[in-house]
Amino acid sequence: MNRSLLRRMAFPAVCLLVFSAAAALLAFWYAARQLALLDGFCTALIARAPESADAVYALVKEGSFASAAVPGVLAALGYRPRDFAAGTGWLYAVAGGGLSLGGALLGGTWLLSRRDAARQRQRLIELLEAARTGRPLTLLTEDGMTEGSYARLADEIQKTVTELALTREAAVTARDRFAQNLANIAHQLKTPLTALSLAAQSAGAAGDSMAAPLARLTGLEESLLLLARLDTGALPLHPRPTDLYTLLMMAADNLEPLTETTGVTLDIPELEAVTVSCDPDWTMEALLNLMKNCVEHAPAGSTVHCICRRNALYTEVILRDAGDGFSQKDLSRLFERFYCGEHPGPHSTGLGLAIAKELLERQNALVHAENAPEGGGQFVVRFYG
Repeated sequence: MNRSLLRRMAFPAVCLLVFSAAAALLAFWYAARQLALLDGFCTALIARAPESADAVYALVKEGSFASAAVPGVLAALGYRPRDFAAGTGWLYAVAGGGLSLGGALLGGTWLLSRRDAARQRQRLIELLEAARTGRPLTLLTEDGMTEGSYARLADEIQKTVTELALTREAAVTARDRFAQNLANIAHQLKTPLTALSLAAQSAGAAGDSMAAPLARLTGLEESLLLLARLDTGALPLHPRPTDLYTLLMMAADNLEPLTETTGVTLDIPELEAVTVSCDPDWTMEALLNLMKNCVEHAPAGSTVHCICRRNALYTEVILRDAGDGFSQKDLSRLFERFYCGEHPGPHSTGLGLAIAKELLERQNALVHAENAPEGGGQFVVRFYG
């Protein structure tokens, strides 16, 4: 049997024994006191009036005394119970000590039960925190967790948490396997793509028609590799204070060939010194993907506006185009992998926005898409910290 359960059972038993002993002691004292008083009274009466001896003996043998509820001669003369309590102080002290000891034991039992319950609750909390953070789970088979009021709850929580941990482990394993498959596919594409590129260059003008498809396939291969690195945690990010205006200008410079082709202008107003904590290279890559989507969906001759705001909680960047905006169907799935939307760009692979979202969220930033009140679609990026 569990030691904690034995302790909880032993203390009430001791309390009952102490109370019972005190009650028995008081009952014995009461009977002995009555006998002593009656015996002393009869002896004194016979000594003073010897002729009453026969009447006293007969009365004692019969045992028919007046009821205690009916006032007798002594009560009529003004005697009270305390007048006959001389020499009984020790008994009251013993009885009081017994009652105090019993009360202390009972209080100690209650305090120990409370402490034991608090300890069990803390163990359950630690188990849930370990499950939440992915730490190894401890078995609740020690320190009295198999008995008591929390035993069944602890058992159910342990089963549930263990199942969740196994599910999480299976999901992580599946994710890693998927990432490895992506990496394998990307690597398998690399060799034939390189061969096709060399063949297109050797073909001269005849190979020009292959340039665009090859560029798209090369971009897809690079995106797959990047996603595989993100999924496996193999992509190192090195956050440091970075000027936001510099990041936006670097992204715009990389999109200059596309903006010249589409006739879309990128409007990035010069900012005061605004610093965000991020990895400059990968954050620029994320902003570039968002800008590229705006440029591809903006009408020719229009402008993609960049708006920056800052408050006490975050720094906000808004990239807004003058296109038709996002459909409700697209808004809910825009950042899903391989989702190209209802009106995809000519070279869209459905990975750019998904990559941008993961790169930003891994650096304590958030991004979402919405339709601007004045028309067009816009991406809102918030850098925290």
